[in-house]
Amino acid sequence: MDFKVNREEIASAEVIFDDTQEQSVELDYVLPDYYPEIFRILKCVTTPGIVSYSVNGDKLTYEMYVCVRVLYCSENSNAVQSVTQKLTYTKSIDLGRTCSDPRVCNIPKTDYMNCRAVNQRRLDIRGAVSIRIRVSDLDKKDIICDAFGGNIQLKKIPVTYPANKLYTTKRVTVSEEFDLGLSKPPIVNVLRSDAVVVSSDKKVIANKLIAKGEVCINMLYSCVKDDEDSVEAMQFTMPFSQIVDLEGIDERYNCSVQADVISCETEPRSDGDGNSKIAECTLSILITCSAYRTANVDLAVDEYSTAYKTDSTRSDIRIELPSQSVNSSAVIKSAIDYGDGGIDCIYDVWCSVGNVTARPDPENARIEINGNAVYTVMAKNADGIPIVLEKEEPFTANVPAENITEMSVADIKLTPVSCSYNLASDSSIEAKTEIRITGEIENSMNIKGITEISVDENEPVNRNCSYALKLYFTDDNEDLWEIAKKYGTSVAAIMEENDIEDDTVSGKGMILIPIV
Repeated sequence: MDFKVNREEIASAEVIFDDTQEQSVELDYVLPDYYPEIFRILKCVTTPGIVSYSVNGDKLTYEMYVCVRVLYCSENSNAVQSVTQKLTYTKSIDLGRTCSDPRVCNIPKTDYMNCRAVNQRRLDIRGAVSIRIRVSDLDKKDIICDAFGGNIQLKKIPVTYPANKLYTTKRVTVSEEFDLGLSKPPIVNVLRSDAVVVSSDKKVIANKLIAKGEVCINMLYSCVKDDEDSVEAMQFTMPFSQIVDLEGIDERYNCSVQADVISCETEPRSDGDGNSKIAECTLSILITCSAYRTANVDLAVDEYSTAYKTDSTRSDIRIELPSQSVNSSAVIKSAIDYGDGGIDCIYDVWCSVGNVTARPDPENARIEINGNAVYTVMAKNADGIPIVLEKEEPFTANVPAENITEMSVADIKLTPVSCSYNLASDSSIEAKTEIRITGEIENSMNIKGITEISVDENEPVNRNCSYALKLYFTDDNEDLWEIAKKYGTSVAAIMEENDIEDDTVSGKGMILIPIV
């Protein structure tokens, strides 16, 4: 007997590590001699980030930084001072198994930070940051999709899945100088500098992707304006364009490109007249490129032979389905009150989001997103003293998503792209932020696929040869496969004998079962 099988290799992403790592932050800092003494601390801002990471065998090693910026005022002065320190840490994680094609997602955040002045020139900073790390690797399995010989019968289900998956990351550094212009005073201290990718695009060429976009940079700095200490806000835009190698990619692939600002450093530079009227901004951008090409295959999930005894091995297999892209937005509003008197003017208001969770809601065909928006206000009160206010605002946003299940996983990124505000009263601020919601929804299905089949030609099937047809009374929506398997015939023979076009019986009735 000549018996052969055809197999299909199915690769699906399997999460092998998903945990949160904590890192304590301790800093004992003494002010340089050229800084004025500390009288009042306005705010301690902590920004964690991942510098680099690598997977070697069963270990993930990453290097992270924590940028600590302290804003304060000295005695008898309303000038806002800023001191910055950058701490670096290197950590390793045991993944539990060797990875062949790992994909790493790192999301750092600040848990808490306490800052106190030990004396007028010394700061004691204690806190912690955490990094949510998720590592997935491709799990490859061979599944039987067809078999020939031995009167074998296969029940198969059609599957469309992402095959030929491509993935790469590239870290780039871009730098540019911006002139403040004639209307803005020179920079004394940079108090805040962050950046966000506001637009991105891609183009596929042979074995490469061109990723390009625009970054919006927000800067807040202290200055002297009209002979008084003040604070100014500036906004710049910087384009970027990079060629990313992605071997094998062409127009047949579904591609996605995500660009994230890993770090933003802005320093004042002197112009030709000796004034700090130029801001030099250096960005580190991580470009993540992924692509796949869909393939159609019929996978065997059940078997029998009309002539011989058979045996098979089945495995629980997770099949990835083509992902859905998310590109939506939400608006978050908040009211921020100042309980210690009136507000004279607002220098700037900005927003960050954290503690984000995304839950699939198949019943309402949507992804439910929950998180916290943290608003920070830098202003001047009625006495002319700089103040910093904060307000944490919980929010919920819903993103429409068709054909999702409880198994769907939403890899969602929330980015504040604009923040507007107005002074509602002498002591109340109304703020509004537009949040861009991007990411991918990964769908999957579980099947019990056949990985091995054997046909024993030495054990023929016992059959009753006293008849060639048998009458059978069906129930509504009865599966022809189960009927054919029970009587040792084929689904095709039953359909042909009874002129049935579907493999499920519609309604109760009588059919003829041919014995093949």
